[in-house]
Amino acid sequence: MIRKLILACVILVLAYVALIQFKIWMHTRADRKGHGKEEQEQKSEVAQRVYSFSFSKYTDTGEKELEIEGDSADIFSQNVALINVIAKAYAEESPVTITADQGSIDRSTSDVQLHKNVVATTENGTRLMTDQLNIHPSDKRMDTDSEAKVKKDNINIEGTGASSDSQLSKVTFKKNVTVVVQDPDSESKVPTVITSDGPLEVDYKRNIAHFSKNVVAHHAQGTLNADYMDVIYEKDTRKVSKIVARGNVIIVSKEGNKTYSDIAVYLAKEGRVVLGGDVDAKYRSDESGLGKSLF
Repeated sequence: MIRKLILACVILVLAYVALIQFKIWMHTRADRKGHGKEEQEQKSEVAQRVYSFSFSKYTDTGEKELEIEGDSADIFSQNVALINVIAKAYAEESPVTITADQGSIDRSTSDVQLHKNVVATTENGTRLMTDQLNIHPSDKRMDTDSEAKVKKDNINIEGTGASSDSQLSKVTFKKNVTVVVQDPDSESKVPTVITSDGPLEVDYKRNIAHFSKNVVAHHAQGTLNADYMDVIYEKDTRKVSKIVARGNVIIVSKEGNKTYSDIAVYLAKEGRVVLGGDVDAKYRSDESGLGKSLF
């Protein structure tokens, strides 16, 4: 009887010791897990930490070509990914300031790729807007394959794909071009709208735009169709002063009269059209039997 009692006591003691050791092991394991999780969180925090990034590129003569700022998680890599980007592309006269939500810069070439809400603005008020823009500072050139818009004064241009110099003084749209010109002094509030398949080349310094392929100009006085068209603007007022159309020119007045010619020159101030080459005309007679005036 005494031996059985002693054996039971030994078993109870061993069980108690085993229970204590099990609790100690569980506590140690939990501590290790917690410490490992904390280390993982610390590593993740370091990986997600964002640093301010600034980069400038100069020419061989010491002139600044490019200046770019943004936030980056890795400022030491060859290709730096950026957010909240502000860039300045320098040219002979003045820089173009460019902002974007995201971007990247290749340190070896200094080429910049910008994405999302890209806006390039010059000091004279020209603005280019797109969702993707490539900046090539060495060539003083910018380009995009995306939809792009350029606004200056009373002239708005839209098209697919665009390229320009670093001052936005010359811009080329590749295709699907629409230009809207609003004349604030015109009695008609309807703007002049010009469309073409493209390309369109706009020279803001010379105040001229060259349209190509299936060009159609819609004016309050009528419609002008041609293969090619040059639109010349006044320097100060930005109004259309002259339109020169070439190739399969068709003019339709608002009354429905039509003319066909090889060349047509529209003189805005005089409100008349000069036709050249082979000319043909079709008139719609009014009630008095007289033909209406053309575009």
